[in-house]
Amino acid sequence: MHIYLVLDEQTGLLIFLFFLVLIAWKPEALPTIARELGKWYSWARRSLEDFMREINEPIREARSTVTNTVYDIRRTISEGPDPDIIRIAKALNIDTQGKTRQEIMNEILKRISSNTANDGK
Repeated sequence: MHIYLVLDEQTGLLIFLFFLVLIAWKPEALPTIARELGKWYSWARRSLEDFMREINEPIREARSTVTNTVYDIRRTISEGPDPDIIRIAKALNIDTQGKTRQEIMNEILKRISSNTANDGK
């Protein structure tokens, strides 16, 4: 049976640094050094996460806004005009074929405002 030890560049570097630290400092200082390195690593990781959050938040908000807008457009397209709106439009002799709800509502409002203006004269 063969046992293979996989050493890549990072593992070799860590082993080298470990032995360098052992030579440079006493073994009693290693816990203090490890603790300080852990604090530094934790601070660096938190700083990076905060930075990434600041960058990603506007992207997430923009994506959400676009998604909501697309959803609203699809809902508006899939929903036909309200039957009451169609009835009012037909009573005012407005053609509703192929028009969106908003277009029908705009024509109704124009017709009503023009009739109101004509009645006031």
